[in-house]
Amino acid sequence: MSKFSSELFFPRDTNPYNTSWEKWAANWCNWFLSIPKKNNPSLDSTGKNCAQNQIDPHVWFLGGSFGNESVIKRRCIIPKTRGIFFPIIEKEDSFVEDTDLKTEEELVERAKQAMDGVTLLEARIDGNYIEELKRYRVGSDFYDLIFPDDNVYDLVPGLTRSVCNGYWIFLKPLPVGKHNIYFHGECLLEEDDRANQRINSDKVYAPMRKFVREFRRFKVEVEYELTIQ
Repeated sequence: MSKFSSELFFPRDTNPYNTSWEKWAANWCNWFLSIPKKNNPSLDSTGKNCAQNQIDPHVWFLGGSFGNESVIKRRCIIPKTRGIFFPIIEKEDSFVEDTDLKTEEELVERAKQAMDGVTLLEARIDGNYIEELKRYRVGSDFYDLIFPDDNVYDLVPGLTRSVCNGYWIFLKPLPVGKHNIYFHGECLLEEDDRANQRINSDKVYAPMRKFVREFRRFKVEVEYELTIQ
């Protein structure tokens, strides 16, 4: 396979649409966590919820997953004018989820530590690999997050502060037609990792529990069949 043309995605040292990658990462996390569980694109196995809350005029967000053993395949229709932003793998933390943390600096450190354990990163666009993925690591800006009713973590709805860390891809608008996006990320989970506690307690992680206990790793693997029109 050949490498994906660098002309088709935004370099890490740019500010796409006059906004930093750190802000885009915050916007993505706010987007996906503000969508109730029943319509959340990251819990969707087909792509039927791909268009939920896609209100930014310039950028379309793609959801990942809460961990999966086999690849999740989704179909999605995207306007030709939108750039496409998504994480290969990411870790989000907030004061509501991580009740033992008291400062924003502690949130930053917990999210960073989780992504320090990444062991695998892979992304392909139309069968072509994107190279040097580790240069696309982003620690988000802090942001206010409102968990809705029926949120993905079954938390009490309301306002909190949040931050995330991960590896992201930012594509420029793709040509009209059919395209394929594939991404795969894995990270180690230590015995005392807070992420392990969440996986064992939050219902949304139930499909990953056996895999995590056996391999001590967290895995995201998603494939999108896109129609750009």
